[in-house]
Amino acid sequence: MKTLILTTALLLAGGLSAQTDSTKAETPQQTLSVGYSSSKGAGVRVGSADKDKHDGQDTIRLELKHKLLTILVTPLDTALQGDTLKDRIDELRTERRNLFTYWSGLDIGLNNWVGADGSTDLDKKDEFMQLEAGRSRFFAINFMEQKIEFGGHRAGLLTGLGLEFTSYHLENNVKLAYNSDSVFAIPVTDVTFSKNKLRQTGLRVPLMFEFNTKKAPLPTTAEEVRALAKAGGYSRKGNFHIAVGVVGSWYFDTMYKQKYRQYGDDQKDRSSGDLQLLPYRAAASVRIGWGGLNLFGEYALTPLFKDGKGPELTPFNVGLTIIGFN
Repeated sequence: MKTLILTTALLLAGGLSAQTDSTKAETPQQTLSVGYSSSKGAGVRVGSADKDKHDGQDTIRLELKHKLLTILVTPLDTALQGDTLKDRIDELRTERRNLFTYWSGLDIGLNNWVGADGSTDLDKKDEFMQLEAGRSRFFAINFMEQKIEFGGHRAGLLTGLGLEFTSYHLENNVKLAYNSDSVFAIPVTDVTFSKNKLRQTGLRVPLMFEFNTKKAPLPTTAEEVRALAKAGGYSRKGNFHIAVGVVGSWYFDTMYKQKYRQYGDDQKDRSSGDLQLLPYRAAASVRIGWGGLNLFGEYALTPLFKDGKGPELTPFNVGLTIIGFN
């Protein structure tokens, strides 16, 4: 019988604790007394708690024949509720690492390339590949990132995965063609192209060293965890970051497209084929910014065309991250 009464009391304690969490501080504290004696049997009494003795706590009293057991019911610490301190610190370490890594997000920018002399104004023999710089765009969805930290969040080696769309708008009214030996241009005189675009789509993988200037130490005590939660967690505000390294790309799709008007109708021509383009690229890359702002630049270490199959052109792009995923 004593076991039954004690079990009932403990169940009531859980219910009372749940109620106490949602009760305003000024609500009078209550006691739940469960008693048992061999002569009178079991009994339950609800009364007022001694606030001077147990300020801010509810009590459950178990009155046995020769003993009085008092259980204090205290609201759980919401900063650590359901977690141990170590688990919460591990979560904060992951949150901090993700926040101070600047790869994942949507990148947008402009593409161009330079000739053998390092100029974007191409030589006469290569001018059929001259670009409209303002219409040659770069877009990437960097959807995965991982960083190995060097003892803390301020320095680390990052990698990840992304999907890129690289488009080049040709300036001249020519149509690209190719054979087994080279790529070349066919002049077009009967129509005027409103769009003459070459596009590559591929996967991209970075390997970069990243550095952040802002200090963001991990808490070591429950009080520090609560203080960090009260402040809203970690913030990028005031942080200067820079990452340098390489980005490797593998292009699995190439599309060449023209738009023009002929006989009063809009026409579109589209073709696929590698056009002797190199199906992969390695580019030196830098990402730099302040707070949540991130700018990037990439300069290819590999040529645009396969060896000896086209003009000696080196692609590059510059832009910014318009939406970060962290």
